[in-house]
Amino acid sequence: MNPAVYITTSWDDGHPLDLRVAELLTKHRISGTFYIPRIAENETMSAVHIRQLSLAFEIGAHTLCHADLTRATEQQAWQEIAGSKSWLEDNIGQPCRMFCPPKGKYSRRTLEAVRRAGFFGLRSVELLSLDFPRRQAGIMLLPTTIQAYPHGSLAFAKNAVKRMALKNLLRLMTHGRSTDWPALARSLLRQALTSGGLFHLWGHSRALQETGQWQLLDEALRCMSEFAIQAPSLTNGQICQRALSSSASVDETALREEMARSER
Repeated sequence: MNPAVYITTSWDDGHPLDLRVAELLTKHRISGTFYIPRIAENETMSAVHIRQLSLAFEIGAHTLCHADLTRATEQQAWQEIAGSKSWLEDNIGQPCRMFCPPKGKYSRRTLEAVRRAGFFGLRSVELLSLDFPRRQAGIMLLPTTIQAYPHGSLAFAKNAVKRMALKNLLRLMTHGRSTDWPALARSLLRQALTSGGLFHLWGHSRALQETGQWQLLDEALRCMSEFAIQAPSLTNGQICQRALSSSASVDETALREEMARSER
């Protein structure tokens, strides 16, 4: 049996250019999750555009005011987290199950608040991962593989060291150290297809515009779409739901085995 492989994408900050990202995802039949705050340092989409986007893509919460949750009081963090969920659900008329902390900054307290607010998944900014979501503090933590941004090798190395993710650091050494992120993406996608795992592309539409990455994104998505049969494309929420269901099945099997042993 071939190892399980999935593709997912996510896009942060809710800039109006997210609609251009959505067009490219639709063109290549790739799923995506858009994490949208109510307001941010830069322009954000109108309520009408958010509702339009929600018809074809998953919408995730990104706080109300794009707040750094590690600098907020417990009450402020709760208002940003729970309030963003309520605001989005009122706007799009659908459950909002995924959360992404601005700038990827969160603490154990953040995870507990995210779970208490009713989310079941949190997307991090861990790079170079091919892992499926991991359960922590009662929710599923979803890492990423590559950002649609011309990072240098030092940025990748710092990201891996900060998280003590040796596997990710080894992938950097194995798959290349250039700022050509589409080439690195193709290499990592091939590894996922061989050994199994989750390939997760993420980015910011505003950064794509500022760094002139639109053509490269189009090429990367085209490459991803070529493997649709081997690696189905799902939203972040669908990935976390599958991981949660799989985890529950494993727990149930372990419990049955333990009960069987105790009855002997």
